Amino acid sequence: MKGLPPEDREAMFLRKVKQCCVVFDFTKAINLAEEEQKEIKRETLLELLEFLLTQKMTFSPNVYRAVFSMVSINLFRPLPPRVNPVGEKFEVDDDEPILEAAWPHVQIVYEFFLRFVESSEFDAQAAKQFLHRNFITQMLDLFDSEDPRERDYLKTTLHRIYGKFLSLRGFIRRQIKYIFQTFALEHEYHNGIAELLEILGSIINGFTKPLKEEHKEFLLQGLIPLHKPKNIIPYHPQLSYCVAQYLEKDPNLTELVFKSLIRYWPVANTRKQLLFLTEIEDLLQVVEPEQFVVIQEMLFKKLCEAIVSPAFQIVEKVFQLWHHEYILNLIAANIEVILPLVFPSLYSTAKNHWNKAIRGMAANDIRLFMDIDTVVFGRVLENYKAERLKEKEERERRVSTWRSLFEGVEPKKLQPRRAETQEEPNTDPLLYDNEGLPETVRIPHHLNLVSIDEFDANEQFFKELDRLCQIRITDTLNKKLRQKEILPMDRLTYEALYQHEPLDRDNEAETETGDQSGGSDYSDYSYSGSDNYSSDSQYSGSDSDTNE
Repeated sequence: MKGLPPEDREAMFLRKVKQCCVVFDFTKAINLAEEEQKEIKRETLLELLEFLLTQKMTFSPNVYRAVFSMVSINLFRPLPPRVNPVGEKFEVDDDEPILEAAWPHVQIVYEFFLRFVESSEFDAQAAKQFLHRNFITQMLDLFDSEDPRERDYLKTTLHRIYGKFLSLRGFIRRQIKYIFQTFALEHEYHNGIAELLEILGSIINGFTKPLKEEHKEFLLQGLIPLHKPKNIIPYHPQLSYCVAQYLEKDPNLTELVFKSLIRYWPVANTRKQLLFLTEIEDLLQVVEPEQFVVIQEMLFKKLCEAIVSPAFQIVEKVFQLWHHEYILNLIAANIEVILPLVFPSLYSTAKNHWNKAIRGMAANDIRLFMDIDTVVFGRVLENYKAERLKEKEERERRVSTWRSLFEGVEPKKLQPRRAETQEEPNTDPLLYDNEGLPETVRIPHHLNLVSIDEFDANEQFFKELDRLCQIRITDTLNKKLRQKEILPMDRLTYEALYQHEPLDRDNEAETETGDQSGGSDYSDYSYSGSDNYSSDSQYSGSDSDTNE
């Protein structure tokens, strides 16, 4: 084709494109005659690709028709049955991807079509009549291919088409939303969700402010339901990025997003809980302080449930949240609302968690909240102890009422208290230490927690917290006064000031001697005054620094 004159290139180009419309079956046994034909087609595709990269030719309507027809014949095919497990059983690291058997030809077709669309001679207006909606729909169906190489080419090609064809953008977004809804609400298996979310990440980044209602609807009906499937691991980073992009574009969507996350919060899936906590960390870094006030209560109530989780990875991930500088600043600005919610869970974890490292981390975080605002922490601590004591008294009152009732009606049903019989306590929290009452009597769970925790307001843990609170308050009051000894000073400066002698010391001594020898009536006043001045002069520098 390189040696042909320009007027003959188009005819030869169309002949070679038509030659590539022959499709071969790569799943059958090797046939030498067919293998030779496959190689001829591969060389022809490579020649067409090289021609696009090195030569220039005006694309006529016949060229557009032939290219789109060849691409449709070679790419739009029924996908083979699934081999890898679907849903939660699929492991990204363990399960090998299934590669396309016809990839030697399919790869070159993808590369040729991508270069054709990116060519400077490509005219979107002329190609519009051949790039119809059915073509886009069939291309989106190929995203379910198990071959990651094919999905990567599809991602790049669809992104180029989205950029060049403005009239198809709305249709592409609607089709992608339909795929997401089908995946999240019906089948829960699809191989190309991550790639489609990568395309959406760049699309959302280009949305103008304020967001249109169509774009908000896409978030609500397309992206939010993707948190429901169990197999969220392969595409969760891309999903978290897209949602964060929405919050950056429109902060008013913060409440909607966090309510949806809490609604889809996993109960028993630890891996999914870790992913949700990671997403919350990413989203909180872009949340505006005004919107954080709206979501703080419902968010930290859910985080408190995670803090008391027996899975140490969950608890550790929650503790990492408020070690981020921006998130910690948000918490510090709303400490009066957040600390009463968080402290009971932190105390329970610091005392009862099975993992020693987690208990230490919980104790450190309690001190962290104490450093944020000691006054608020002291008030929350006292309120917590009062509430727990009230619960303890309520439990004792309820038990005594039930015992007195049974003693008067059916005393035979009463049993000795477990504390008296030295028996092992029941592991069921609802039946824990039922105080000898029949098992038909149910003491509320929150009251039994007092008994399980063996709560004591005078225990060493609370005494240590009270002591630290007093130390923090005292240090805070002392730091309000700028003192000389806390100013920065090196050793040489300190020695020079210590050895310094005032220049007027001799004059003061002569004045003092003259006053004493003269027998003045004001001799005592003069002596005491000079002495007071001399002693006060040591602090004059400190006072002047304070005034300055």
